[in-house]
Amino acid sequence: MNTESSISPALCPEDQELLDTTARMLAAIHNGDAETYAALCADDLTCFEDVCPYRIDGVPFHVSLIKQMAEDPSQQPVRFDLLTPKVQRYGDSAVVTYTRLLTFNDSGKPSWRTFNESRVYVKQGGKWLMVHFHRTPT
Repeated sequence: MNTESSISPALCPEDQELLDTTARMLAAIHNGDAETYAALCADDLTCFEDVCPYRIDGVPFHVSLIKQMAEDPSQQPVRFDLLTPKVQRYGDSAVVTYTRLLTFNDSGKPSWRTFNESRVYVKQGGKWLMVHFHRTPT
């Protein structure tokens, strides 16, 4: 899967680390790797996303969903791209925003879905952990 942006300006190492962490997290979701996903999240993770009309608290909901999606190959994209990523760091906190382009194999033809996403990270114990995200279909 391609995790590079279509326009990728030179980034400082810490910003690149945050983009790499985001790409690892998304790859874990698409590959059904709930263990990696959970390791990149804070225990008190919160989110707003299109699968639910209210705030979701904690990691277990997402781990369950990732495992369920892994059992159905039709839900797994053949590639994903992070378009126009932006990293904003404020000490030990950061926000990563981008548009996620998912490419699926639809009976031999490509089909696409896009989402605007924001992921909020905090640095704990020398490691960036996601504490919140917001996902909106485009």
